[in-house]
Amino acid sequence: MEDTPPPKKKQKSYTIREKREAVRLVEDVGVEEAARELQLARGTVHGWWKQAEKLFSFTGHSTSKSLKGQGRREVFPDIPAVVTFMKDVRREEKTLTTRGIMSFMWAIETEWVEDYLQRKRCGILALERMVERLAIR
Repeated sequence: MEDTPPPKKKQKSYTIREKREAVRLVEDVGVEEAARELQLARGTVHGWWKQAEKLFSFTGHSTSKSLKGQGRREVFPDIPAVVTFMKDVRREEKTLTTRGIMSFMWAIETEWVEDYLQRKRCGILALERMVERLAIR
């Protein structure tokens, strides 16, 4: 008989509504008791309790599972102009290159690009990677 690892437990996600209800319960009975009643990990309930202000001020759908805004932040100040440039080049059926996008960025935000290159250990490589992520759009 082989030793097979137990099946991995699927990570559960909770809606904003469920998190708000848990926080209300915490305010009534405390974190430990609320976690016990809801059959959740104490750390999970405590984390929601620490986020209470954000949970109650959230204006999105209560069935949403996150407070939004967890994605990568845009670094370059004028992303819409770069995206428009990329679309224009593609529309003209010309080759869109990383170097071409970098040149455009340099032309519209010279000071920002120079500062970015100075801040990074391998400045030009970091800029190329950022442009490649942008080019996926």
